[in-house]
Amino acid sequence: MLRIEPEIVQVDIVLVGDFNPAIFSPRWFSAHGLIRESAADGAELGVVHQEVADFKADWLRIQVTQNRFVAASSQAPFERLRDLVHRTFREHLFHTPLRAIGINFAAHFLVDSLATRDRIGTALAPLEPWGPWRGRLNLDSPHGGMTSLRMSQTRPSDREEGGRVNVVIEPSARVGQESGRGVFVSINDHFAGKADSPASVEKLMAILAAEFEGSLGRSEGIVDHIMSLADTSEG
Repeated sequence: MLRIEPEIVQVDIVLVGDFNPAIFSPRWFSAHGLIRESAADGAELGVVHQEVADFKADWLRIQVTQNRFVAASSQAPFERLRDLVHRTFREHLFHTPLRAIGINFAAHFLVDSLATRDRIGTALAPLEPWGPWRGRLNLDSPHGGMTSLRMSQTRPSDREEGGRVNVVIEPSARVGQESGRGVFVSINDHFAGKADSPASVEKLMAILAAEFEGSLGRSEGIVDHIMSLADTSEG
């Protein structure tokens, strides 16, 4: 549970590999029992052809190119997103060459003032090291101060080479744009695999099943701590 309620939360599961976008239609998902037939009937279809597929059906957004598959949702419970991806590739597309999987968590917050926004920004990126220039950053405007910060943990100890956790904090492009009070935090939890291994799908889907809930919990903890920097109360 986040101590500051976000305006928008989105969870993505991203697969890197070799895909045939033309098969990923709403009808394909409903025919295989992955989404309800009524959801497929009411899907908002962007495009489905051999180079890209893009549609939204009920709680689900699917975007596929020849080397990237993304399943996203902004509606809890997010476990159904995990289940859909897991079933898609373990039961139906188990020969797909996969190289990596990302479990991504993103949240957009609307804070109460520019001062609160800047309290978060200066806690993460202090002004003192910038010397005299710090006085020209116009923190009382919607655009002064920290505009983007990225932190990365490379190869967490429990992962193979290529695994990492990336965190980005920046102004929100979806809430509070006019006032400058929007804050966006995203976590990319990346797990690498081997595309030349016949067990690549099995291995990465096992990672998805085992790590999904823990990944979201870890991401929520990072996001919650960042947003706690807005709190002026002490002790």
